[in-house]
Amino acid sequence: MPPLTFSIIRQSTQRTAARRGTLVMTQATSANAHANTNVNINANAATPATTTSESANENRNRNGHDKQLTKRVIETPGCFMHTIKGTVPHLTPDTLRLQGFGGVHVSIEQLLQDHQPGGFDKWPFTLSKFLNLQDMILLCDLRDPSRFVKVPVNSGRHVSIKTHKGIRQLTLEEYLKIIRAYQPDIVSTFADQVTDGVEESTVAATWTTRSGSGSVSDSESEAQGSSPSSGPGLKRVQRSVDRSLKWLDQILLDRQGGDALAQDRALEEAKRRKMKQSSQSAEARKSASLAQDSQQLDLTTGKTTSTTRKSWTGVGVFAHVLGAHVEQERVRSAQETARREAVDGFIVDANPLQGASKETILSLLKVSIEHLPVEKPRMVYGLQTPEDVLRSIALGVDLFDTSYPFHLTEDGKASLYSFGSHKTAASNTGTSFITMSDNNSILGGTTVAPKNRWINLWDDEHADKFIPILEGCECYACKGGRHTRAYINHLLKAHEMLATVLLMSHNMYQYSTFFSNVRQSIQDGTFEQHSAEFTEQFGTEPERTGEIHAAQAIVEAALSKRNRLDGGSNGNNSSSHSEGEEGARSKEEKAEARRKVKEQERRERKERNRMEGLQRKKERQQQQQQMMAKDELEVTMPRES
Repeated sequence: MPPLTFSIIRQSTQRTAARRGTLVMTQATSANAHANTNVNINANAATPATTTSESANENRNRNGHDKQLTKRVIETPGCFMHTIKGTVPHLTPDTLRLQGFGGVHVSIEQLLQDHQPGGFDKWPFTLSKFLNLQDMILLCDLRDPSRFVKVPVNSGRHVSIKTHKGIRQLTLEEYLKIIRAYQPDIVSTFADQVTDGVEESTVAATWTTRSGSGSVSDSESEAQGSSPSSGPGLKRVQRSVDRSLKWLDQILLDRQGGDALAQDRALEEAKRRKMKQSSQSAEARKSASLAQDSQQLDLTTGKTTSTTRKSWTGVGVFAHVLGAHVEQERVRSAQETARREAVDGFIVDANPLQGASKETILSLLKVSIEHLPVEKPRMVYGLQTPEDVLRSIALGVDLFDTSYPFHLTEDGKASLYSFGSHKTAASNTGTSFITMSDNNSILGGTTVAPKNRWINLWDDEHADKFIPILEGCECYACKGGRHTRAYINHLLKAHEMLATVLLMSHNMYQYSTFFSNVRQSIQDGTFEQHSAEFTEQFGTEPERTGEIHAAQAIVEAALSKRNRLDGGSNGNNSSSHSEGEEGARSKEEKAEARRKVKEQERRERKERNRMEGLQRKKERQQQQQQMMAKDELEVTMPRES
């Protein structure tokens, strides 16, 4: 039995490929008597997946084993919660489990320590237990899907990842050790993801017709990849697909208990023998080559002469579908990956396509989705805004990540958007609290501009608004009117971490409600209609530039100044207070504070040198003018005499 079960409850009857389903862990809950109650989903329900923490705690107390915990069910279209170093940002464990999401996404590049995977020999538990997320479906991937970071080019032996200590080259052997130690519920495959980026002009130059026109020549592809701004060439994309398919076969073989690295060891042995036998005759080299061929691993049949290892069949495998901006390579990657029946799901990463237009990205996504089997879940990275999610769902995408609410929270923004006919209580009763500025209404006419999809609580206009973020919202921050906009505005400016806790709780809840309403619209057959209404009401998400609010900049500048003063103190404060502060700070925070101090000193020194240089230049100019005036005086005086 596969470790994951994906069931399609409802297929859209409209022109879209949207569908509603459930993703369930089948093996982790086999011994649980309450598993059936969690799996049976009412097709007409519009609420998020119900939690089973109470029954899970009962089973844990009764049996004393975490394996009896009932995993949550992920209803699709749905999300995996975004994490940073294994923790959902700004959410405490109690507020985390109030959310309607059933899974979490963990990036290995954020967790991996310098001594790992060598230190995994004494790893005593699974990653789910280490993070205290036993009731969640845990997906492990190499990279963070919420941001696109360019890393050095991968090779046939390693993949480059960005850890907290810089770039690290991770081999497949190390990756397999990580999987065996972490034992997540789902793991992504080892993939040669192209991170060179791509420009719109490159996409247009290499775009081929759907009918299968001729491929780009090698010389043209190399020319395309020669410029850093032109994106990867065709050969680079082909190598990435070939390497990823090879690694996929090796991972699937290792999951069944086979020796996935036998072929790599044989190739290394062949190279070593070739170097030793370079002085021998051609016949001797030929016999050595024939002996090598007999030792190679047949990945198609899975035959190997090495000893069988312990399998990890309880872990699902999601395969990356690659191809960058080249259509024929996307088709080949999707078709070849779909042929591996042991694959449990698919991941299409749109992050490397940054630089291309949204229409181009969605067109390339459609090319990949069209060649994937319908009975298995599809996940996409890099498309998190509500309108991008709706367009992706229309193409047949099932899963996303929740980094969009996190980005809003980091900017001090609170969600106001809604989807479909499932409005808040205030909207249903016609007593909406949203002000004229919130709605962007045009006075003196019937035309109304798109509503604000969020508000920025750093704005001073919210300092005296003693109303909830969104009337009728049932999130932890809004329910019962316990926290107001004015209070959160005060918390932000006082740099209290409760502000981000409340904002994250609200934004995550609204994102969960958005997906719940999307699933209900698919069930009702109104998805296409409500998607058009959403775009008309809320427009499109403004591009995130990275600029921060003026009030936020003032607060961060004050904190930076305080950190510099604290870092430069020589024991003037009381010893107990100093020891407490030093103990609270981590090494990374101290290093960051020292770096900021040095950077500020460098800027001040540079400015001082610049001012001194200007002063010296001015003095030299004055001296030159005086000398010229003196010379002119000396020249004119004899003439007068």
